[in-house]
Amino acid sequence: MGSELDVGYAWVVAIASWTATLIYLVVTTSGIYYPYLIDYYEESAAKVGFALALIPTLKFLFGVFIAIIAKAYGCRIVTILGSFMVMSGCLLMAYSTSITAVFLACSLIGIGICVNYFVAYFTLDVYFKKYFTLVISIKAAINGAALMMAPYVNRMFVINFGWQHSYLLLSAISYHLVLCGVIYRAPKISSNEESEELSLLVVEQENNSPQPDLQITPADEKWCPSWLRYIYEICHLRLFKSNAFVVLAFVSLLHGAVEEGVDMIIPDDMLERGATLRASQLILTVYGAGSIIGRPVHYLFSKLVSNDLFIHLATIYFLAFLALLICITTTDGDPVYLTMVLFGFSVGWFSAIQPLIVKSVVDDFFFGFAWVDLLYGVGAFIGIIFLGYLRDQVGNFWLSEFLLLCLAMINSVLLFGFVVYRRMKKIC
Repeated sequence: MGSELDVGYAWVVAIASWTATLIYLVVTTSGIYYPYLIDYYEESAAKVGFALALIPTLKFLFGVFIAIIAKAYGCRIVTILGSFMVMSGCLLMAYSTSITAVFLACSLIGIGICVNYFVAYFTLDVYFKKYFTLVISIKAAINGAALMMAPYVNRMFVINFGWQHSYLLLSAISYHLVLCGVIYRAPKISSNEESEELSLLVVEQENNSPQPDLQITPADEKWCPSWLRYIYEICHLRLFKSNAFVVLAFVSLLHGAVEEGVDMIIPDDMLERGATLRASQLILTVYGAGSIIGRPVHYLFSKLVSNDLFIHLATIYFLAFLALLICITTTDGDPVYLTMVLFGFSVGWFSAIQPLIVKSVVDDFFFGFAWVDLLYGVGAFIGIIFLGYLRDQVGNFWLSEFLLLCLAMINSVLLFGFVVYRRMKKIC
């Protein structure tokens, strides 16, 4: 039997993964709808932000749970069910009459997108060994193009059809995620190849019933009851024994608050600075353009400066710090464009190297990536709500942006410090 790894059908799966990336980024561009929802439901910015925060939060928060379920039942069926959840959430959003319905709709969209987001990465990890970096880089480039295109597409929908009908269109677009899920199947491998990840895509059937492929081995430690050891094993908490992974997880926690916070508040902040509605909505397109520019930088930086991915991360957050510093030290709208280009550049760079750095510091990409993004979701959830609260208390977004500036500075200092610590440890 010929192998499908890195060749043939693997590239069909890669195209499906890239297509899913484009679709879920269009569906999850919530910043465009933020001011419309505030006006329509006549609710506070904090409450509407809380509802919309459920989408990016749940997109990452259930990563570990999705990993366990996909390992037990296969990625194809899980992806198809998740895609129908996205469609249902968009339909409910279009016909919602209360903020409570918006909370439920955002929850459905967030969980459905979570499934598609993680499976889009995991299938690439299964199908590609030799060309993994290449397909991840292409996915990062498509991610950047989608970030630039998604605000424009959503803005066009809102202007031409209204925000409620826009969600009907998003529901139709999200149906194509079902087709992507159908393409995901276990690869054929030659007899001399082994793949531990195959259980993510296919499930062994015994007596016509699915059997979760979860092998729980007793831990050597005796400091906890058996049920805690079970959770320790099934959730792969052993990954946190690595100092590098702990640092990466903490950085991801703050990164969630910073990235999703900027995406949520900057369009509304542009309106408060006197910009037109069109300009405030196009600012996210500028952000996406900066993200595209930043994605190939990791290759040049590795060749010309350093191939240490933690130095990459530290530099990324220094650039994010400078971008937010420009934003809070100006009062008109024009400098915000420079802020968003520079911040988008740093986010694009981060998105390109995140899968690579996870793969370099842990031996289980599936659960390592899930844990990192889970903490990203926690940071996004807490951050967006708190930023909306500060906006309601102060009356403008200056204090919210100052908080984002501080979080970016903390990440930059922490990462540079960790790089120095590792080098000193090697010397000693």
